Amino acid sequence: MKINEIVTNNFFNVFGENLLQEICNNGILKYAEPEKIILEIRREIKFIPLIVFGVVKVMRRDGKGNGMLLHYLSEKQTSAIAISYAQENKKSEIRLQAESVVTYISIPAKLINEWFLKYESWRQFYFKLNQQQISFLIETINDVAFTNLEFRLLKYLEHTSFITKSSTIHKKHFDIARDLRVSREAVSRILKKMEQEEIVTLGRNKITLN
Repeated sequence: MKINEIVTNNFFNVFGENLLQEICNNGILKYAEPEKIILEIRREIKFIPLIVFGVVKVMRRDGKGNGMLLHYLSEKQTSAIAISYAQENKKSEIRLQAESVVTYISIPAKLINEWFLKYESWRQFYFKLNQQQISFLIETINDVAFTNLEFRLLKYLEHTSFITKSSTIHKKHFDIARDLRVSREAVSRILKKMEQEEIVTLGRNKITLN
């Protein structure tokens, strides 16, 4: 399928006609396999990925191998944080990593400021994204500060299931622990407890919500 068809089919109710044409003229259709890094920390932001299909993980890392999940991106979304950095010509402070097979449109970052001035639909798109993603970040901070790990883990699994549209989450305990900034042993212990309570069913590198 050509980029014109993909843009029209997926974003006709998101952007105005003139902006849709600009995306077709300037965007590049790209694909990413699971775990592929789309945007890296401390790198110049040369493009903004507009997600067509799949799930992208947005992470913050400290340069010492430690990271934390901020939120996910799915169809018809992009990172409001990355747009903000691109607007100010700053290097990225987040990592965008494919969680599944991902199809996205690469939008040149140099166009972003121009689109804010020219297109109301782009401004509305950004403000809606920004509000959603800030709300999720605030919720994450509240969970870390005020809720126990079992609740955080269950919420993480439920949200991942919702985003991926599957009751089975294909993740190692280590990967979950890294996303939640806790120990792998703690995650394994709580998952075992959840299995005993018939909340989940554990398999090899997968967890199924019952």
